[in-house]
Amino acid sequence: MNDRANAATSGACAFDEWRDANARMVDELSAAGLLDDPRWRDAFSSVPRHVFVPRFLHDSAVISCSDPATADQWRASIYTDTTLITQTAAAPRYTSELPTSSSTLPSLMAHMLNLLEIDDNSVVLEIGSATGYNTAVLCHVVGDHHVTTVELHPELSAEASKRLSSIGMRPTVASGDGRRGHAAEAPFDRIISTCAASSVPAEWVQQLAPGGRIVTDLRTEMSSSLAVLDKIAPDRVEGRLLDHIGNFMWLRPDAASPMLNPTAPDLIVYRDHESNHTAATSIDPRILGEPGLRIALGILEPALRIPLWLTDKRIAEEESYFLYADDGSWCDATPTDNGEHLVTQGGPRRVWDSVQRAVDTWHSIGEPDRGQYGVTVATDGAHAYWVDEPMRLVFPPT
Repeated sequence: MNDRANAATSGACAFDEWRDANARMVDELSAAGLLDDPRWRDAFSSVPRHVFVPRFLHDSAVISCSDPATADQWRASIYTDTTLITQTAAAPRYTSELPTSSSTLPSLMAHMLNLLEIDDNSVVLEIGSATGYNTAVLCHVVGDHHVTTVELHPELSAEASKRLSSIGMRPTVASGDGRRGHAAEAPFDRIISTCAASSVPAEWVQQLAPGGRIVTDLRTEMSSSLAVLDKIAPDRVEGRLLDHIGNFMWLRPDAASPMLNPTAPDLIVYRDHESNHTAATSIDPRILGEPGLRIALGILEPALRIPLWLTDKRIAEEESYFLYADDGSWCDATPTDNGEHLVTQGGPRRVWDSVQRAVDTWHSIGEPDRGQYGVTVATDGAHAYWVDEPMRLVFPPT
């Protein structure tokens, strides 16, 4: 019995039937067309997910393989196509803790790994080690000596390294700010980020080998899209945003905070309408549910957000649409029956003006869907967003 099988069938999280449970999950991924490449099918078939997720959180309760009260639920969940939250942290004004690490939805993992179009000898940088499960799948295909993984949380990095070693894998496991990449092992043929980047870090572009590829969730507070970017020249990468959301947790600078910007003011709850500016607008705020518009608005205002309790599903049902930014600026937009909707704005600037500009631009460029957008990123970190082709810039310089 090899190291991988030993780890999967012994210890506190012994799971003798894991191969049968895993085979059912792999068959489900295959039926969805996600494991057509036999290398990835073999990797998902061979790597024991339960070794990397001995416990997870469900409705704030710890579901653990070592707790007799939850062990059955753990076994029933571990080989399902489900994201398993493994860590949370408190955030100001939120009534419950926010997720800060997880074992990602296996189908999303498989989709992103396919997008890498990896070679057997590709040198890979993974941003966001988390449990180490995705790292292990990568190692199975390209070899652990070709994989470097970076994790913000030192304790998670140490746990991932230990679990990888338990199944005979010893990639380079580093703890630090993933936005900086890992220059010591560069250049990389492929970079995959299993956390959401608000922009593509310049260091990733610099550390990517000629002809290399980056796959990441490129996310603002208003939108999320998987992005595939290729190194088309020594000084830049270029590619498209896909019509496929990632909604990963943030690639953030502070391990102690779940927020992208830990210095942002507290969540705005009270808005003073009486002493702030109210005016009519021709924009129906329900248009904010359009994914393509939200991309454009996110380019202009990456930190402008709709609070977590207003989801895409609910947005068309709301009577008032509240948005706020990290500088304390906010707006409330209320639809009316006569088509002239009312907007109240507060804080240091009028953020509805950015909404107006984004809507006007989105209309003028043909109301593109999420998958029509692309981006070019230079080695100095400059981003140029475009629609359909690089010459059609969304917001040309003025």
